[in-house]
Amino acid sequence: MSKKQRKQIKNKEQYPLMFLTNRYPSSRDGKVVYIRPEYHERLLRIVQLTREEKSTLYSYIDNILEHHFREYGDDITDYFNERFKPIL
Repeated sequence: MSKKQRKQIKNKEQYPLMFLTNRYPSSRDGKVVYIRPEYHERLLRIVQLTREEKSTLYSYIDNILEHHFREYGDDITDYFNERFKPIL
């Protein structure tokens, strides 16, 4: 098995743990956001695969955003700071 294949398997195993984990049981304190219908359908189908774990659409989207900001937070801050006064 190649290094690339092992990495792909590891990523496949990590994906549900990273994104399909219900960390926040309620979205009552959240905000409404509109997404494209085709993305909404796709996201719902993914979440429906995890019914045993009781994952929610809210939790899935929250996990995706958390990962995005963790991965690209410095880049986002730098981009913003180059164009406007600093965020922090």
